[in-house]
Amino acid sequence: MRPSKKFTPSKFTSYDGKSDPLTHISHYRHMMSLWSRDEALMCKVFPSSLGEIELRWFDRLPTGSIHGWKQFSEEFLARFVSNTKIPKEPDTLFGLRKEQEETLRNYARRYWEEYNDLEENVCSEQMAIMTFKHGLRPESKLRQSLTKRPATALKDLRARIEQYARFEDDQISIEVASAEQIARHKKRPDRGEHRGIAVNEVDKSKSHEAIVTVFKEPIYQILKKIKREPFFVWLPKMLGDPAWHNQKLRCSYHQDRGHITQNCRALKQHLEDLVTVGHLRDYID
Repeated sequence: MRPSKKFTPSKFTSYDGKSDPLTHISHYRHMMSLWSRDEALMCKVFPSSLGEIELRWFDRLPTGSIHGWKQFSEEFLARFVSNTKIPKEPDTLFGLRKEQEETLRNYARRYWEEYNDLEENVCSEQMAIMTFKHGLRPESKLRQSLTKRPATALKDLRARIEQYARFEDDQISIEVASAEQIARHKKRPDRGEHRGIAVNEVDKSKSHEAIVTVFKEPIYQILKKIKREPFFVWLPKMLGDPAWHNQKLRCSYHQDRGHITQNCRALKQHLEDLVTVGHLRDYID
């Protein structure tokens, strides 16, 4: 049987003889979905998706031994069954732990890789949320947040992870900038005393000035202007028992009640950190 005139050969990913054969079959079927009912065509085209070693196996098949696509795919799976990927059990998630110096993003990446390898429908969303939290270190702020305000679904968990990962990224940027500043200072020649003030006292003065940043306008107004910038990091709701929060006051940064935005120390600290890494230059005196 000749291929239909409308048929255009697809560019397949060649099977390397090492990956999961079932995944390869699934990929092939997807690429050939428009012609899946044409068994003769499915059989004729399939060898073009095989690598060099696999073509040798195909060439050794006895003439006339294949009578349809189902048989052909089963023969292929049987030949490369040793490469079949065995789905992992949910217990593997309980063995994951975030390392001491590991970033939250890297831990999340490892976790989702393991989660995606599980058999479908064997792990509920609540179990996934619980095992992810279980792998976080006890001092983790995200773990504390998930304990006080548990995530209700994977979508919520992913959003919380991204929120804290962005905050962690920001802190790392600050640490790198501080380390570079210290390295530059060490390269400067020692000039002894300057105008009667010892060098170490000048450094302390500069350090104090870096912490106490004077902004040109109230911080709640700055929040409104930069809240959509990629470097801006939102915090979750305030910690502690909500019953102790002042319900008459609301913070736009925490998006929670307890104090006004202008008095938010977390927002002030975040803005000062952004200044340290080179942002918000137009907002400071």
